[in-house]
Amino acid sequence: MADKYTTTQRAIDNVLFDLVDAQRTFSSNYGEAIPSLRRSLIQQVTLTTAAGLVLGGLIGTIAGLRRR
Repeated sequence: MADKYTTTQRAIDNVLFDLVDAQRTFSSNYGEAIPSLRRSLIQQVTLTTAAGLVLGGLIGTIAGLRRR
């Protein structure tokens, strides 16, 4: 008897099922987006900073040797 729904109950059940499915799909696709983006940004900033320091040191050394 509990399995027989009215039309309204069936429509609400379908909407809730679709909503839960959409939430599950969204979490599956984008659940790691922010941590992944943060990790990528930190790696890029670290790499760029290291490259800038190395390049700056090299140019400074070359400029210092030419002034002697």
